This record gives sequence, structure tokens and C-alpha cells, in this order.
Amino acid sequence: MTATHLRDMSLPETAPAEALATPRVVVAVDSRPASLDALAWAADEALCRGMSLRIVTAYADPDRRQTSRTVEQAMDVQRRLQRRIELSRPWVEDAELVVRRGSVLSLLAEAAGCGDILVLGKAADVGAEDLAYRPVCPVVVVPAQPIARTGRGRG
Repeated sequence: MTATHLRDMSLPETAPAEALATPRVVVAVDSRPASLDALAWAADEALCRGMSLRIVTAYADPDRRQTSRTVEQAMDVQRRLQRRIELSRPWVEDAELVVRRGSVLSLLAEAAGCGDILVLGKAADVGAEDLAYRPVCPVVVVPAQPIARTGRGRG
């Protein structure tokens, strides 16, 4: 089975054994703050469900300005996010890191399959209304956490 069979929403009668045998939590990250919240939620969910964690980042996507321009920048984004949460979630160090050039939608279609859980930050420009992407797995959109205010709040 190839990813092209899945994009048109026609599922095969039987899914490949490897897709069902190793479910993962797949989280898409970029340089926006919402990625940190998505990664933290995905790491917690992977631990709770006993699933592996896959962190994916696209670079040089001509349709998305927020993607990194080079593979080095994309890898740096992943490492920075991992470092920010690994004190409270040390298992994130074992995550599989995937960096691909091109479309975020193509990367998501390849990275998350049957049996997986796909996690996106609230700021992600991929949604149910995006007709170019038809996920074959559950999708969780993690809301951005409110920014703590300093100083006096409103009465």
C-alpha cells in the first residue's frame, strides 16, 4: 500500500501489518510557539499509550512562509523544542526525528498512517477544510496555552 492509496480516502480491505503493529504519535512542529504545546501534548500521549513518538518538520515549503528554509534550520527547530521539554519529559529524547524538503501536507501524508495519532499545534495551517490533505488517522489540534501576564491584570 502506498500513500497515494490513502489520500483519496479509499482504505484497503486489510491494512499492512507494520502499520498496525507499531502505532505512533506523530507531531508536526515548526518555529511557531504553538509547536511547543503540540510537542508536549504528543510526548505525554505517547507515554500514556505506550506508543513511539515521531517529530516531523518540513522545510522549503513554497506554500508556507513559516517553514524553515534549510534542513539545518529544520533540525535546529526540532532540537530546540526537544531541549525545552526534555527536563519534564525525558522520554522525548528517544523520539524519531523526520525532516523533509517540500510540502507540509505531503510530509504529513507520509509520516502518519493507519493506527497513528497526528498532533498539530493550533497555529498549524492544516485543517479539516484543507481539501489537499485527507488524514487516515485521528488528528488532535492542541490549543495554544495562554501567555502568562506580568504586572497588574485587569480588575
